[in-house]
Amino acid sequence: MKHRFARLLGAVATGACLSSAALSSHALEYSVTDLGTLGGMWQHSYATGINNSGQVVGYGYDLGQLYAGNSVYGNYQAFVTGVNGTGLAAIPTLASGNWSKATGISDNGWVVGTSATAPGNEDENPAVGSPRAFVYRADGSIAPQALATPGTHSFGNGINNSGQVTGSYATAAGTQRAFVTQAGGAAVVELGTLGGANSIGTGINQSGKVAGVSTVAGGREDSFNFGTTRGFMTNTQDGAPYGVMAPVTIAGSDPTSPYHTSKAAGINDNGQTVGTTEADYYTDASAFVAGPDGIGRRLNIHDMGEFEMGGAWQLTSRGLSINNSGQVGGSYFWTVNMMDHAFITGANGYGLVDVNTLSFNNLAAGVRDWLFVNVTGINDLGQFVANGDNGRAYLISPVPEPATVLLMLCGLGVVAWRRILNEHA
Repeated sequence: MKHRFARLLGAVATGACLSSAALSSHALEYSVTDLGTLGGMWQHSYATGINNSGQVVGYGYDLGQLYAGNSVYGNYQAFVTGVNGTGLAAIPTLASGNWSKATGISDNGWVVGTSATAPGNEDENPAVGSPRAFVYRADGSIAPQALATPGTHSFGNGINNSGQVTGSYATAAGTQRAFVTQAGGAAVVELGTLGGANSIGTGINQSGKVAGVSTVAGGREDSFNFGTTRGFMTNTQDGAPYGVMAPVTIAGSDPTSPYHTSKAAGINDNGQTVGTTEADYYTDASAFVAGPDGIGRRLNIHDMGEFEMGGAWQLTSRGLSINNSGQVGGSYFWTVNMMDHAFITGANGYGLVDVNTLSFNNLAAGVRDWLFVNVTGINDLGQFVANGDNGRAYLISPVPEPATVLLMLCGLGVVAWRRILNEHA
């Protein structure tokens, strides 16, 4: 009996260790780290992703839309930080290129992004400068390496710990095709489309499943902003090691409507995808989360409270990031105040909270004259990156940090277990 009890206590302690990274939907308090800027012409910073060590990637830019991270002149410089957002460092561009963006980072420190390979600014035409998807070692030990993608140019969007990369490349016909690489950024495999002409891979999980967006047969193909698109995820089946595209289906949406669109922005290791869906372009967009079966639901923006819609014609949201607990980060827009606001959720997309209403231990209430406008990355410890309408990127960490709580729980469990064993020895 005593050994059974000891084993039970041990199991409880182990379970506490395994589950503590998602102890609660939201911490009671958070700390904010301003990631700073690269200096010089790079007056502003924009974060795009984060790993489980708190390393952040993104890019610096000069002048532009501060709330959107867009440069007026198409000038960008990729960056990566050290652990917990410390030490912002520029990533060299490829060849003689003069702009670059970092868009993702794996837990073992590999960065993915896009860099120009020739002079030219990324202005209205993203092909300027012959951009190529690249990978880079965050510690600087390996210089940026261009991926051997086909087509005239390519873009890198996601990377996993095996070094598999996803993104898109441009065909000779001017269309975009989603791709995934083998481990280590090796041979590129095209993923096809959902029947339309275009597709883009936006995220990849540790098992190599890809999320993204594709145009569909019979839909509009004028652009990804106005075309008929569906979010997709890949399923490794039927002897296809890199996956077969399957559309994400959102409950309550008409999958046959040419006006219904969806875009998947990321995928976690459990196969959950996050993204945005809308039935009527621009006016009813909503963040969604979908399970590994590809069936999704819209997130309930009214978790944050009631919105007085007098005079307002739009209350929309976008899902931008997801961690392995299903916590979602994104933004919402309300035409009463005409501004994006960042949000995060609890596990599995429930319980939306406006990031601007959180309690911060190092940011006094009332002293801030800017807003957090979106959450573009969230890790398994509950840390997330948010961008402000002041043109700065921030790392936001729960207090106490989940890693600290994890160690405390594990330590207490082990101490109690040993005490029981000693008492009954």
